Amino acid sequence: MSEGSSLLPQLIATLGATLGAFALGNVIAWPATAIYQIGDEDKMELTTEQESQVVAISMIGSAVVPIVAAFSFPAIGKKWTLIALSVPFIGGWVVLVFANSYGMLLAGRILTGFSGGAFVLAAPAYTAEIAEAKYRGALGALMQLMVCFGILFINVNCSTNWQLLSGLCIAFPALLAVWMFFMPRSPVFLVSKGNMEEARKSLQFLRGKNAKIDGELAMIEEDVKQSKSMGTVGPMQLFTNPQYLKPMGISLVLMSLQQLSGINYVLSYSTLIFKSSGSDIDSCLSAMLVGGIQVAGTFFTTLIIEKFGRKVLLVISDFFICVSMLGVAVFFKMYEDCAECKFEATTNSSLDAFNSSAATMGFVSKATVDSFGWLPLVSLMVFILAFAIGFGPIPWVLNVELMPPEARGIAASICTSFNWIISYIVAKFIPTLGEEIGASSCYFIFAGIALVGTVFIILVVPETKGKSEDDIRNLFSGKPSQDVKKVPA
Repeated sequence: MSEGSSLLPQLIATLGATLGAFALGNVIAWPATAIYQIGDEDKMELTTEQESQVVAISMIGSAVVPIVAAFSFPAIGKKWTLIALSVPFIGGWVVLVFANSYGMLLAGRILTGFSGGAFVLAAPAYTAEIAEAKYRGALGALMQLMVCFGILFINVNCSTNWQLLSGLCIAFPALLAVWMFFMPRSPVFLVSKGNMEEARKSLQFLRGKNAKIDGELAMIEEDVKQSKSMGTVGPMQLFTNPQYLKPMGISLVLMSLQQLSGINYVLSYSTLIFKSSGSDIDSCLSAMLVGGIQVAGTFFTTLIIEKFGRKVLLVISDFFICVSMLGVAVFFKMYEDCAECKFEATTNSSLDAFNSSAATMGFVSKATVDSFGWLPLVSLMVFILAFAIGFGPIPWVLNVELMPPEARGIAASICTSFNWIISYIVAKFIPTLGEEIGASSCYFIFAGIALVGTVFIILVVPETKGKSEDDIRNLFSGKPSQDVKKVPA
């Protein structure tokens, strides 16, 4: 660590990188407004299948990102990768501004999904290379906070015309490109290229003009030499060497649990979910409240992640995700069993089909259902808060922290693609599954997965708070625990 270092320049650089995460939040929440409005317009008539594809196709764009990152990261570094990604991002929003057909909607969503997904990979990788160990967790969690701000921006503008809203979203990748142009390249990247003079300037900027950086620069140089001597790890080694397989396996499970919580389904369909519940609370206002809760919860996480650690927050998060999904499931079960209840008409909406399978056995009175009209909002607010304090930011932090440097690039890429593929499956097929088994059954499934996940975290996931890369490597290499040295948190 550099003596006399400052947090401020590290925070400024991280904020610039995570503007892309804000833009990704726009991509995730955009369907909650756009699909609902398109359904009320006469210009385009989308089937349930087409609507779900418009929602989910962006995640396929995100899933192919690591292929590009594998070439761009070592060639031009994270900074210029972030800047370059602003071009297709802006292009995608332009396509959506002028979209007048199903094909144009898909094209715009693929481009914005690709670029937004790339930011999820590039921003934390850049942050991990510029941040001191004592700030690594908090600055890493900032990415998810910016995603939440991006989602809130869409929710607050849920009554804005969807094409105008698409135009407003152009501003954020454009701002990122300008911001990052003035930020330094990662000192780790510069050292790896043998550019020691620029690496020194970069590190001095990031630690403050009065910081003494010689010791930290020497450590970076030594780490880079060690990484080069180790070489890189191929895919076969990841799946055969326990030192790599164990942490990657943990990361893959955490990525699965993150998406199988139903988060992207809830965010993409939030307005329609509230309308389908029959609640008297305005659906647009409800979506705003959910977005606000998500921002507050994620901001709280950035303050406490280094105090409480990753594991404790993950356990609390997944347990309350389970509880909240049970609340939503119970309400929809009552609604499905109410013969008197009439679902709100949502023309050409995926939620029509999602709820059309509701039973009409008449076991529950309409008065009982009406008395629990608050339950979906409260449950989803608890869900968003629980997700924000743990499963939002921490799987991405651990995706970088758990893997040794020589395996980090390819392992993180595989885990990121896997995350988006699971997200696509959830967003694409949950509405269809709801047609077959009912909305309540889907929410019960989400709750059951969260319960299993809570047990998995308690039994398997290690704590990485305050541990160096060597400490974390030792967790999976079988070295005695007394060899592990802690660094100040």
